[in-house]
Amino acid sequence: MYKKALSTRALVGLIAGLAVTFVGMPRAVAGDEAPAAAAKAPPTKKQKDAAKKAYGEGEKAYNSGNYAAALAAFQKANEAIHSPQADYWIAKSLDGENKTEEAIKAYESFLGDPDASKAGEAKMADAKVRLDALRATLNGEMVIDTNPLLGSIAVDGAPQPGEAPMTLKLTPGKHRITVSSPGYVTKDLDVDVKGGDKLKETVSLVREPPPVAPVAAVAAAPPPPPPPPPPEEKSMVPAYVTLGIAGGAAIVGTIFGVQALGSKSDYDKAPSTELADDTERSALIADMAFGVAITLGVTGIVLLTSDDEPPPAASGSLKPAAKPRFALTPYAGPKSGGARARLAF
Repeated sequence: MYKKALSTRALVGLIAGLAVTFVGMPRAVAGDEAPAAAAKAPPTKKQKDAAKKAYGEGEKAYNSGNYAAALAAFQKANEAIHSPQADYWIAKSLDGENKTEEAIKAYESFLGDPDASKAGEAKMADAKVRLDALRATLNGEMVIDTNPLLGSIAVDGAPQPGEAPMTLKLTPGKHRITVSSPGYVTKDLDVDVKGGDKLKETVSLVREPPPVAPVAAVAAAPPPPPPPPPPEEKSMVPAYVTLGIAGGAAIVGTIFGVQALGSKSDYDKAPSTELADDTERSALIADMAFGVAITLGVTGIVLLTSDDEPPPAASGSLKPAAKPRFALTPYAGPKSGGARARLAF
């Protein structure tokens, strides 16, 4: 009976222990998380005194121009108690040591702190001005890659050693990057670099167009020869004049011929020297007049009936056909007279 009661107590105790264990576990976990969620403990008096002492030493060293000592003091003050004021003077100390890149990072860290306004508007404005000034002194970097690879690069007309891809160190300001490659069209890239910039650019070149074959010049056809001038209208005046003179000469010849016959008849009836001379003179004039009449009559008929168009020139000949020529030469003899006519074709 006693053993049975003891077993029952042991079982009840075991159950009670397990219950206590499971109930206590959440409390224990919650108790472990509570310290992590709790706010940071305020700085102790010792920390405040150390930060204040280091901050004062930093100010004194900075004012005396000992920027290295000031940097160490402000960093020590920050280790004790972090403050935006100490961040500002750390950046100023690095700036005073001419550690440009470190100073730029320190200024950026100070201005990026949400509590930076606690240092005062004057310190924030000064930090911004110095940050811009320091950035302007830094060269920018520009990584140039080309398509196709191994392109030649020039900066503001100055060829750069090597081939793309390459990293260019560029002073702040505007620059012209010229990329070229055999068989491709050269391309210019205008960039405005700010101090400390980290840029990257890929320049794709276009192939040059194939050369255009020259077009053979087509010889222009010679212009057609000008049309021949219209034939001049034939003038009949020379023919009419010639025939008129011939007619007049025939009349004169007839008159003097009649006179010569009359004088000859009178001479036969009563011969005398005077009648002989009259007869001979009249006969001479009649002969001459009839000679002129015949010559000019033939000439006038030729002028009326002839065609003035010159015959076509022989092939290959450049000389025009000769025009007909007429020449009249009077003559007189002891017993006769007249005129000689010559017509040449």
